Amino acid sequence: MSTEADFRLPRTVIPSRYELTIAPDLEQATFAGHQVVDVEVLQPVREVVLNAAEITIADVEMVKVDGRERVVATGIEYDEERERATFSFDEALAPGEWQLLTSFRGILNDDLRGFYRSTYKDDSGTEHVIATTQFEATDARRAFPCWDEPDLKATFSVALEVAPGLVAVSNAREISAEAGDTGNVVRRFAETMKMSTYLVAFVIGEFEIQDPVDVSGVPLRVVHPPGKGHLTEFAREVGAFALDFFADYYEIPYPGDKLDLIAVPDFASGAMENLGAVTFRETALLVDKVRATRGELARVADVIAHEIAHMWFGDLVTMKWWNGLWLNEAFASFMELKCVDAFRPEWNRWLSFANERAHAMDVDGLESTRPVEYPVASPEEAEGMFDTLTYGKGAAVLRMLERFLGKETFRRGIAAYLKKHAYDNTDTADLWEALEVASGEPVGEIMSDWIYQGGYPQLDIARAEGGYRVEQRHFRFLGGGDSRWKVPALYQTDDDSGRLIVEGSSFIPTTGDSVLLNVGGDGFYRVNYPEPLLRGLAAGLDTLQATERYAVLADTWANVLAGATEAKDFLNLVGELDSEAEPDVWAAAISGLGELSRVVSSDDRPNLEKLVRDLVSPRVDELGWDTSPDDRYQTRRLRALLLRTAGILGDDAAVQATARDVLDSLATDPGAVDGDVADAAVAVVAASGGVSEFERMLQLRREAASPQDEVRYLRAAAAVPDKETALLLIDMILSGEIRSQDATWLVARLIGHRDTGRAVWERVKHDWEALLAAMPASHKWRMLDWIMYRSEPDVAVDVERWLRDHPIPGAEQITAQQLERLRVRVGLREREAPRLSRTLT
Repeated sequence: MSTEADFRLPRTVIPSRYELTIAPDLEQATFAGHQVVDVEVLQPVREVVLNAAEITIADVEMVKVDGRERVVATGIEYDEERERATFSFDEALAPGEWQLLTSFRGILNDDLRGFYRSTYKDDSGTEHVIATTQFEATDARRAFPCWDEPDLKATFSVALEVAPGLVAVSNAREISAEAGDTGNVVRRFAETMKMSTYLVAFVIGEFEIQDPVDVSGVPLRVVHPPGKGHLTEFAREVGAFALDFFADYYEIPYPGDKLDLIAVPDFASGAMENLGAVTFRETALLVDKVRATRGELARVADVIAHEIAHMWFGDLVTMKWWNGLWLNEAFASFMELKCVDAFRPEWNRWLSFANERAHAMDVDGLESTRPVEYPVASPEEAEGMFDTLTYGKGAAVLRMLERFLGKETFRRGIAAYLKKHAYDNTDTADLWEALEVASGEPVGEIMSDWIYQGGYPQLDIARAEGGYRVEQRHFRFLGGGDSRWKVPALYQTDDDSGRLIVEGSSFIPTTGDSVLLNVGGDGFYRVNYPEPLLRGLAAGLDTLQATERYAVLADTWANVLAGATEAKDFLNLVGELDSEAEPDVWAAAISGLGELSRVVSSDDRPNLEKLVRDLVSPRVDELGWDTSPDDRYQTRRLRALLLRTAGILGDDAAVQATARDVLDSLATDPGAVDGDVADAAVAVVAASGGVSEFERMLQLRREAASPQDEVRYLRAAAAVPDKETALLLIDMILSGEIRSQDATWLVARLIGHRDTGRAVWERVKHDWEALLAAMPASHKWRMLDWIMYRSEPDVAVDVERWLRDHPIPGAEQITAQQLERLRVRVGLREREAPRLSRTLT
């Protein structure tokens, strides 16, 4: 078994500055480069070892800074497994300041990592090629030889030699553009701050650049493929707000000299926080703010805020090694929520975050979960850190801690942490130390349980003399587990409110009859109320905060999945939502109803559909299809959610008919229909359609006016309950008609489809290797995101057998988690299908 030491570079030669020139050839999909790296030799060595992968290196020399010595390398050896190059010299290099000179060549790959090619078509159908980078976690080494570890920070002076007429962008502002020897233009950029190699970026191609917005002296620009400038207004608005918000919150000015937000046609993840040159998937940056859904606008705001938060937390201050990745990602996720909540308070972003926390808890309630921070050795293990536990659980426990310490105390601690460690690297203990100084609380002692062990507790409440006894146990869907946590809990009784740390058993004194744990709903734990208390909570749901109502629903559903509560109790709780106005609270209920729809028998499904119609139809009739200028943000979201629920889960024929009319009107006047209503109509028509609706969705995708529309219609095509059309989408992935970046989520949805997923799974097995090859190297595992819905016992057994014999490289733990989630749903089906038959009848 490999260890971190197997992949760490020797600390005998340390870089401090890279002067890097790159010349990409977009037509040939190759690049060439040369660099001068200022290094310090710390002890006599005859070898210089650094990282390199998929590049060929030549002309290696070491030059003493004082000019008195020049040594040519006599050997270059490559270690493909550890992605290293070793330069050998006949004589030892003396300690001191040197410069390493190298030249190198490589390919612009199609793997959406390292230095890669991306394409787009203009209005005439002509294809254009761009070159762009994605270096996190360990792929800078695919573009230039480097010390590709986060704690080996340096400054970077980049020059890009490109064809005339092409735009070139890097981390810092452009300082010159001169004609090169080959007729190309050499564009030079200012030197960056001291930073890690994974943050270096260069993007080259036919782009348009919006005029800069001055944000407290920082020029903010949006860079995008031609013809999409009308989709940049919202991004500039969010970006300008976020820059000022974070500079104020952190009490530190933005550390770069400019900030470009760059839309890339092919991008494996959502975005990448390269200092000064943030790259985005188009759907995460470019949006029609008039026609988009509220959720689509929120996603764009979230991703922009997340990446700009990283400019300080991740770029200015960086984790020492990849085991500390959560310091970057969890904190950026937490800060994106604070920023967007300030940007649009009416969005109630902390409430909608409950959906993300619930997803993290779904994974963290498994035996196969992992700690937020754990030892990382290889690059493959580093890639495995980019999951819901790092982002969702990490952000949730930070929110829980902030609520416990107080917002201002927490903010002071974070600002002090960033100031102390600017331009440096840290580990988790450094963050806890800063928060302990600010708060006087034993933060490290409390939080170590949440960061260094997987899982979370459930707090069981029982009536006791003079109040309530609270005891914790390890919550797991399939039982077992004996871990314990120091749980920072907030409570409220009839006569008091307060906070306590629940370790083993705690007591809440009260003379009243009620108690609420997890006040505010922000705790990363579940609460199990005895039946009398749960009945009281259900009867008084409307007196709770929306986040608390969500938590009660989510905890009840989790216990249904665990077999501790029957589905009928969840349905009784859902039945109290008739006056609920928050779409996110409804979403918690509808998510559970959707899962029940997957496991109920086909004979009993009409009864469940009637229950859904009875539940939502009064609100659907009240809200209607037509919007009003006076509608609240949440009202628009709720209307769309309930229309979709009635038309799909409720199989409401009247809603389906109106949805078809709305879709027809979109064809003649797209701007006449509210974006959320249009999205609901598309989903309902697809889910109740057939071949003709599938073909229509593909045609609308080809005519899409925005990145969101393109995804919307592709997602709708995958929802059509027809096996042949589902298999046709697999053909389109294999032929390249569907972009690699979209292949993983599309296959996941097709596998998870209630009606067509079984047939798709058979096809996926048949074309397993070809499908994996069609997906981004770092995201292949995402195709398993909906595998848990194949809970038919015979299919579930086959899935487990297949994935055991055909592992996805680097995804062993995530595969184990998905298979355990599948077993949880198999158990749900076995328990609740017969019960639901009796309950619904």
